[in-house]
Amino acid sequence: MPVKINNASVFTAMGNKPIEIREFFGKVNSGSEEISIARLICPGNWVEPGQKPDFDEYTVVLKGNLRVSAKDRYYDIKAGEAIIT
Repeated sequence: MPVKINNASVFTAMGNKPIEIREFFGKVNSGSEEISIARLICPGNWVEPGQKPDFDEYTVVLKGNLRVSAKDRYYDIKAGEAIIT
C-alpha cells in the first residue's frame, strides 16, 4: 500500500559543525528501521564520527563533494555520484 509523506522530519545533528537533516523515510519520520532516506545540508569541511548503522545508507551527492572513510580506504564522491554503505 502506498504511504504518502507530507513533510520531512527536520532535526539537527552534530559533527564538528551542525548540519540540518530532513528525513523522509526512516525511524523518525516513517517508522522504518531498514532504510533511511534523508536530505542533509552540510557545511564545507564537515566531519562526523564513524558509525555502523543497522540499516543500508544510500547517499547521492547533489552539490559539492563528499569523502567517505571506510576501514581500508577513502571514497571521494562528487556531485551526481552516489555510494551505498
